[in-house]
Amino acid sequence: MPVPLQTVPPESLTQLEIYIDNGENYSLYNASGLEFLPKDSERLLNYGIQFVYVSVRQHQEYYKTVEKAIHKIIEDKKLQTEKKAQILYATSLELCNQLLNAPPEKDEINRVENIAHATAKMILNDRQAFSKLLDVSSHDFYTSTHMVNVCGITIKLANELGLVDPRLLQRLGTGSLLHDIGKIFIPREILNSTRELSAEQYKIIRSHVELGMNHLKSVTDPPQEVIDIVYEHHERMDGSGYPRGLKSKEISQLGRLAAIVDTFDAMTSVRPYREHTFSVEESLQYLFDGSSKKYDSEMVDVFTTLIKKSIAIDKTDASSLQNDNNGILCSGAEEYLLKIRFYFRAQVEVKRISLMGNRVAAGHPEKIIAHKISSAEIGLLSPIPFPPEQNILINCSQFEQIDLNNITAKVTSCRNHNDGWYTLVAQFHQPLDANKIKQLKALLHLREVVEAG
Repeated sequence: MPVPLQTVPPESLTQLEIYIDNGENYSLYNASGLEFLPKDSERLLNYGIQFVYVSVRQHQEYYKTVEKAIHKIIEDKKLQTEKKAQILYATSLELCNQLLNAPPEKDEINRVENIAHATAKMILNDRQAFSKLLDVSSHDFYTSTHMVNVCGITIKLANELGLVDPRLLQRLGTGSLLHDIGKIFIPREILNSTRELSAEQYKIIRSHVELGMNHLKSVTDPPQEVIDIVYEHHERMDGSGYPRGLKSKEISQLGRLAAIVDTFDAMTSVRPYREHTFSVEESLQYLFDGSSKKYDSEMVDVFTTLIKKSIAIDKTDASSLQNDNNGILCSGAEEYLLKIRFYFRAQVEVKRISLMGNRVAAGHPEKIIAHKISSAEIGLLSPIPFPPEQNILINCSQFEQIDLNNITAKVTSCRNHNDGWYTLVAQFHQPLDANKIKQLKALLHLREVVEAG
């Protein structure tokens, strides 16, 4: 498992086996049980080594050490907000993946509280933090990513609504990270069904709220803020929600807030077989249309302003973004620039690139699904894993119509969802220019998404 030295504090690697890629195999650099000091990290970086490697079998131990150091990481004034966001998001995601492996006990709940505390602290103390967390967030709508996304957005929305008590925001974040924990008790074949659910299956799905709440109460004494979010995030103002069919002010403030964020993140996320992914604009419009019946109208207004403000890049930075050619596709028709991605569905052929002696070789074609693209990267859904740092060659029959073929990229992340699917992100070696993106948009009727992540 590659670990970027520039973004991970050295103390997070202490006690772990650390390897270096020498081009042919992995050499042991630091044995298990030994300290890994800042001077070690500096020495490797000075030699041009950007990554060290930790055995996959130790990934849980690695992330636990990061969890313990997370407050130090987010308080480090030398570390860029973007890097802090990457570390916090990855650590939160790993924790949620562990939570969903087995019903969490009190120790795991304590770890959730620690991550929620760090998230709240970072958002309160750093004006850029929320936007950076949105930038690094994933939208594959697996339960773990959804839980992490809802946590950050819910904390920020609560803060925008005037809630400033760090302790309260920590509890709110804890509830958000645990809001769907009841899905661990739902059969996976129902959760991941690609067909319309029967009435009985839908009833089973809806039971996740009470199952989750009952489990939390059996292992801990959850604060009221946690109860409000876990138990009420599917309630609706007109009484059409569940599990209790609460109406209007019968729903707590935090329950009404969580309902908005939960809906928004679910709509803007993609599943392997999902036919339609809603853009941010469509999702906000859906919330606005439902604000007279299903959602708190005042909260929807604040939420809409928050999302639009957070995804906007200030126009004073526009010229530098355009001149840097850094892969951010910009909309020249606006007064400010927006980071945008496009969601679609197309089959692509991917070949793994390897070095054989002095010759570069491409492996056999593997057919997988492409589901999102920007000028800088492409998102893929694969039934088989690809290791990070793997160079790949991408071809697609539709892309060839605009003379876009043999695209080279490097896999930057591969996430196993334990249901037969892996979500990949691959960064292009050369960013696609704006004209190619425009041609792709016209060709494939791509859905432009001014994306929270």
